[in-house]
Amino acid sequence: MTAFLFLTTVLIWGTTFYAISLQLGDVPELQSVFYRFAIAAVIMWILVLVKKIRIRYSGSDHVLFAILGLFMFSLNYVVVYFATDHLVSGLVSVIFSLIIPFNILFYWLIFHEKPSLSLVVGSLFSIVGITALFIEDFYGITISKSVILGIGLALLSTILASAGNIIAQLLKLRNINVASCNTWGMSYGTLFLLIAVIFAGEPWKFSLENDYIFSLLYLSLAGTVIAFWTYLTLLHRIGAPRAAYITVIFPLVALLVSTLYEDMHWTGYKFLGVALIIAGNVFIIQRKQSVEN
Repeated sequence: MTAFLFLTTVLIWGTTFYAISLQLGDVPELQSVFYRFAIAAVIMWILVLVKKIRIRYSGSDHVLFAILGLFMFSLNYVVVYFATDHLVSGLVSVIFSLIIPFNILFYWLIFHEKPSLSLVVGSLFSIVGITALFIEDFYGITISKSVILGIGLALLSTILASAGNIIAQLLKLRNINVASCNTWGMSYGTLFLLIAVIFAGEPWKFSLENDYIFSLLYLSLAGTVIAFWTYLTLLHRIGAPRAAYITVIFPLVALLVSTLYEDMHWTGYKFLGVALIIAGNVFIIQRKQSVEN
């Protein structure tokens, strides 16, 4: 089951990169993110009501749900979009891969879970591998206020995502199931996005183009409802430091999709990156097996 959850999350999130590219156009990014999570939240509510999953929780639980929604289901995505306005997407991906050491750091500080040597080494290999994959995107970048701002935003999005992982773990310690976490988290995230759209003051827009509709439905159902369920379930099973390794693997799927549909060419740097990530995966798997045993 752990392997299935891991593979499903990687494949879905790896293909959402291409789906997101189909969302870009006349509709403001903030509104597209709102549509995505609004649809996902409605689907989640239908599922929990049909399955009669518990939906009533204490006020303190709802505080955590709201924080989860802010970090994992809204603000993180908005900040990523803003970061890509200042940096190439490859560099944003490289920075986002730092979620692994951030998770390890937060787990150490909050749960006093000291990282193992294999997890640290695997994370370092993975970060270097991601850097090799996207190193050619660094070419031509000049240091400017815009670049510095983009780096800061990308780091902020990484920290927010890592913080969301920690909140999900806190909810797990309260014996709250994944479906309830996702439903309330997405609901609060959608509310925050709605408020942000209103304050942005842009006219509401929507596209009836087939590519936009298909990508929106795919991102809402597969990329959000299914992938976040599998991811948070995996998070509960193996912990945030190792679950976050997904953020290192799914760029490989995104690269494959780009190779097939966007005429991306492989280079020596990209092959080196793949080799380093596989090496990092070996260390992570060793850590996972030692914990489960």
